[in-house]
Amino acid sequence: MTAGPSMTRSLLTSFLNLYEQDPGRILFTFVDDKGVDRQRLTVADLASQADAVACALPRWGLVPGDRALLVYPPSLDFVGAFLGCLAAGVLPVPVCPPDPLRLRHDVAAFTQIATDCGAGTVLTNSAYELARTAGNFTSLLARHRMRWPDLTWRRTDRARPSRPLRLDWRVPGDPAQPAFLQYTSGSTSAPRGVVVTHGNMQAEVEANTEALGLGPDTRGVCWVPHFHDLGLISFVLSTVVGNSSTYLMSPMSFLRRPALWMETMDRVRATHTAAPNFAYDLVVRKSTREQRARWDLRSLRVVCSGGEPVRPETVRRFLDACAPAGLAEGAFYPAYGLAECTLSVTMGGRAVLHVDRAALAEGRVVPLAGSDSAGTAEGITLVGSGRVTKADSRVRIVDPQTHRPCPEDQVGEIWVDSPTKAAGYYGFGEENRELFQAKVTDDDDPRRYLRTGDLGFFHQAELFVTGRLKDLIIVHGRNVYPQDVEASAAQAHPLIRPGGVAAFVLEPVPGGDTERVVVFVETRQTRLGPEQRQELIQAVRHHVRMDHSLVCHAVVLGGPGTVTKTTSGKVRRGACRQAFLSGAVHRASTTLAVDEQPAASGQESSP
Repeated sequence: MTAGPSMTRSLLTSFLNLYEQDPGRILFTFVDDKGVDRQRLTVADLASQADAVACALPRWGLVPGDRALLVYPPSLDFVGAFLGCLAAGVLPVPVCPPDPLRLRHDVAAFTQIATDCGAGTVLTNSAYELARTAGNFTSLLARHRMRWPDLTWRRTDRARPSRPLRLDWRVPGDPAQPAFLQYTSGSTSAPRGVVVTHGNMQAEVEANTEALGLGPDTRGVCWVPHFHDLGLISFVLSTVVGNSSTYLMSPMSFLRRPALWMETMDRVRATHTAAPNFAYDLVVRKSTREQRARWDLRSLRVVCSGGEPVRPETVRRFLDACAPAGLAEGAFYPAYGLAECTLSVTMGGRAVLHVDRAALAEGRVVPLAGSDSAGTAEGITLVGSGRVTKADSRVRIVDPQTHRPCPEDQVGEIWVDSPTKAAGYYGFGEENRELFQAKVTDDDDPRRYLRTGDLGFFHQAELFVTGRLKDLIIVHGRNVYPQDVEASAAQAHPLIRPGGVAAFVLEPVPGGDTERVVVFVETRQTRLGPEQRQELIQAVRHHVRMDHSLVCHAVVLGGPGTVTKTTSGKVRRGACRQAFLSGAVHRASTTLAVDEQPAASGQESSP
C-alpha cells in the first residue's frame, strides 16, 4: 500500500512516500567499536526488512493490537523490526537486552515488562538468540535460580519479504491509535509502559524537524540505546522519515572509549548529536588535550543535552575542552522531556541563571546579580532547558498539592499539555486520569495536563528544571535537591568516582520528625585502608554539611556498580534506597564501608 493524499499523516505514510521518491538513499550506518562503518541500510533495504517482519508476524500468530518485545543488541536489525511491527499493527515494545554481567537484575526487569504488557512473543536477531541460549547464559541463570519467562522467541533476520514487495501495510486511519509502548527508565519507580499513539509519534517527529533544523542534509551520530526514547525518537524515527543520514554506535563502544563518539562526528562531518549530561563529562575526562586538538567539530549545529539534569560545570568544561576543535558555544542545546510526552517538552536552552540558594530551598526564585555568588553557600547556578517550541502546546508551573498555578518566582510541578502527550500508562486505568488529565484549579484553563513529577520554574519564558518531586529532600520545611547534595559529595575527595554518587532520604524513625539523608559513594579504588575509608567518609560528611546544612545519617562506600543507574545513566535513587533498607548493600562484595550514625544525629545542623 502506498500513501495517498486522503490518508492520515503518519510515520508509515512518510516512509512509504520516501520509498517511492528516493529508494536508494542511505539512511543508517552502523559504526563498530573501532570506528569502522560495518553496515549500511538504504530506504529500499529498510522497506524490504520491515515488509519481511510485517509478513511474518501473522504467520507467527500475532494480530493487530498484540504486543511484541523487541530485544536487540546494538545493530540495524532493530529498525526493520520496529517498522515492521508498525506496518502489521502490532505494538512494538523496545526493551534492554538482558546482559550476562547483570543477569539477575536484567532478567527480572525483562520478566516484569513482559508480564506488565502481556506480550507472548519476543523478536530478536540471530546474534542475540545464539548468545542467549549459549552455555554461559544458561549456567548463570541456573546459578541464580532464575529462568526466562515462557515466551516465544522469533529471529527477524531470518524473515523473508514478499517478492515483489507489496508493502501492504496497515496505515493508521486514526491518529489516536496506539503505535508502541515506551517503558520508562525506572529512575523513580518501577518501569511503566507509556502508550505512544501514531499521532504522538508524528507530532514529535514534525516538531523535532522544525526545532532542530532537520532535513536531508542532516548527519546524525548517536550511541544512546535504541530502546531509550532519546535514541529511538530523536535519531531512529527521525531518520526513518528521511530527516537525517544517521550513524549509530553501541553504547558500550562509547563507554569503552568516549573519544570514538567525537572522532566519528569529525570523520562524517556530523551536524547533530545528543546525549545525557554525564556523557559530556566523560568525554572530557577520558580524552587528552592532544586528542581534542585533532578533532574538527565545526560542522556540528546541535549538540543536545537531555535525559538528566544539565549541570553548568559540565557545560563549561565540555565547551572549553572542545573549543580548539572548533565547536561553537551556540551549538550546545539543553532540552527537557520525558517518555510520557513522547520525548521533548522544551528545547534550546540558552540562559544560565544564578539564584539564591536559601530562597530556592523555600521554593522561591531570587536571581542574583552577576556570578560571584554562584556555586557558593549563598548561590547556585542553573542551566535553562529552553522554550516551548511545539505548536498547540502549553506548559504550566503548578502547586503539586493545591493544583493552583504558581507565580513566576515560585518553584512548582511542571504540567504539560501537548499533541505529543501520550495516551497514558498501559493498563493503569483510573490512575491515568489523575496523571494525564489533571486540571488546574482556580483557573479558567480548559486544558487537561500531564503531571510530570518534575519541579521547575519559568524565567523570561525559559524553563528551568530543579529536580524530581519524589526525590526531593525535605528537612524542617527546607527543600534540598539530591543532585546538589551529590555534586557536593563528588567534590569531597579525589578518590570518589565522577558520576558515582547517589543521595536519598529515609523515613523518620518512630517518634522522629526528620528525614534521614543517606549518601552512596563509588570509589576509584576497591581496596582502601581503614584510615583512607574514614578520611573519605568524613570528607563527604563535611562537604554535605557545609554546603547544605545537612548531617548524613549514613555514608556507604563501594566499588563501581554501588550506585544503581538506568540504561541512560540516570541515578536510580529509589533502587539505592531499597538496597540500603533491605541490607543488600551491606552484604555486597564490593561494599567497602557503611558508616551509619544513630537516627537522632540525622538532624539539620548549622555549618
